[in-house]
Amino acid sequence: MNNTLEMIRRFSDAKGPSGFEDEVVNLAREYAEELGTLEEDCLRNLYIYRKENTGTRPVIMLDAHSDEVGFMVHSIKPNGTLRFVPLGGWSKNSLVSSKVLVRNAQGEYIPGIIASKPVHFMSAAERANPTLEISDMVIDIGAVSDTEAVEKFHIRIGEPVVPATKLEFDDNNDILFGKAFDCRIGCAALIEVLKRLEGKELPCDVVGVLSSQEEVGDRGCKVAVNRVQPAAAIVLEGCPADDTFTESYAVQTALKKGPMFRFMDTSTICNPRFQRYVLDLAEEKNIPVQASVREGGGNNAAVINTALLGAPAVVAGVPVRYIHSMNCMTSMFDFEATVNMVCALLENLTPEQISKF
Repeated sequence: MNNTLEMIRRFSDAKGPSGFEDEVVNLAREYAEELGTLEEDCLRNLYIYRKENTGTRPVIMLDAHSDEVGFMVHSIKPNGTLRFVPLGGWSKNSLVSSKVLVRNAQGEYIPGIIASKPVHFMSAAERANPTLEISDMVIDIGAVSDTEAVEKFHIRIGEPVVPATKLEFDDNNDILFGKAFDCRIGCAALIEVLKRLEGKELPCDVVGVLSSQEEVGDRGCKVAVNRVQPAAAIVLEGCPADDTFTESYAVQTALKKGPMFRFMDTSTICNPRFQRYVLDLAEEKNIPVQASVREGGGNNAAVINTALLGAPAVVAGVPVRYIHSMNCMTSMFDFEATVNMVCALLENLTPEQISKF
């Protein structure tokens, strides 16, 4: 793997569900230490202030959330299996038989399997209606009792659980397979943008933010936006691709067609003038992008454009198939197009242009 692919791999593989972003933040610090001044807050938001900033110009906030959807250990059953609760929104149908990693009291991640009652033991009614709730599932780590789970496996309640998925790259077909592309592909893109712009004079100051706890209600960004006080914002995301199940005329987030910029989702209407500026600039620079009107979803732009005096915000979404599942899919083509588009925006967004939004 080249350096950029290796960075994406490390971000994807890092264990960091909502509230437990430490490993991701430490990794970002490693990559960003030469890019500027780094600061953190108690929510584990990481702030990257470009060393080229003057402190006298409007600030553009470049945001990507560091958390991934995961789980938390709720309790230990007498038979040694673990009850768990979700951190973020999961497709429940995709969970059973998935391999996960459970952090124990010693800080080790041990393997387990998400399990439910086997079909052999189901009643006729259960077999006829196999819909499961998370409360019907357990994580089986191989313990035979609650005592063994505690004393031998060192399990305790309140610990995080993550998918046991490792990144793979299909070089021949330019496909990345892995977990947590929402939003680790955005985190990697944010770092890559700052690296490519290192040493360049930009029209505005730029602060990169790896924000925490987006998957449970955009919580970290609510703190970060008040600290950064941006004049405008670009939110980097991994967003759901719709090209494998939507009628062709309605596909708006396809793999290998560039980042998706949304006019709206259920949480926000992105600033229409900023959105049109992005699409026009992409055409001028010959950068492939996609536009969408989303009927679901939400992201940190909803926080940013309603905080303070209302900073205009747009969302640059890297298309990801099978988002919020144990196994996701994206492409290096879309990653590169996203980085190129965000670099072009930061090179062209002047205070005068922002004032027109």
